[in-house]
Amino acid sequence: MKTNVIMFGLLTVFFGIFAVIYPTWNYFGDGRIEWVGNIAIALTMVMFLLLGSFLYLNLRRQGGTLPEDSETADIDDGDSEMGYYLPWSWWPFFAGAAGGIAMLAMSVGVWLALFSLGLVLITFIGWFFEPFRGSYRR
Repeated sequence: MKTNVIMFGLLTVFFGIFAVIYPTWNYFGDGRIEWVGNIAIALTMVMFLLLGSFLYLNLRRQGGTLPEDSETADIDDGDSEMGYYLPWSWWPFFAGAAGGIAMLAMSVGVWLALFSLGLVLITFIGWFFEPFRGSYRR
């Protein structure tokens, strides 16, 4: 992860410098400002800054070397808890189907988009509250 932090830091610096060079060069070459490229380069710099900062903070919080970075680590050293998942739950399937309908709705029409947003909301609420009802109650 330390290598990733350094890589994202270098990319942030590169796009930060290029976010200054590109509009200046474009203005002196053409005499006008090209907005799309300027904004895209600046947002790319922000993206790398956010990713690098997130990885840096996680590396600092975990206190040192991750098992992925150690040459002597075993496969079992990187195991972590995956979370709490309910067996035989149908809600992930329906949430995926509703998400697929929502993606399709973006190309078809507004009426289907409104219908699909309702389906997505219902499925995620059902998936969230499933552990609190019925035989899966904690």
